[in-house]
Amino acid sequence: MSAKLTIIFYILICFEIGLLLIILPWLNHPSWNENYLLFSAVDKLQWPWLGRAMTSGYARGAVTGLGILNIMLGAWELINFKNTVNAFQIKWQSEEFDNKQFETAIISDNRPVDVAARKE
Repeated sequence: MSAKLTIIFYILICFEIGLLLIILPWLNHPSWNENYLLFSAVDKLQWPWLGRAMTSGYARGAVTGLGILNIMLGAWELINFKNTVNAFQIKWQSEEFDNKQFETAIISDNRPVDVAARKE
């Protein structure tokens, strides 16, 4: 049951992020060109080309393309839902814990021989 919920949440997140990446660059309010963080980074780094590149239509198109890829990934996961859940459950249940990582660490004794002999 938890594997199914995990995959369902993953699909919903893919669709949500995809829609946001498609819609937000093209909204008029707030405008893509009025990004305070971008312009403060441009001022601090003194890279004026970064501001021009990020406010261009090419950057908007690239962000929209990432949104389309997210939606396509969500659709692919939705189509292959049963296969993904089965693979997720098999991978999750077949993981064996490495007992060595839970054992106490053996710390070597770097004291001089005569000091170590007196302590024991």
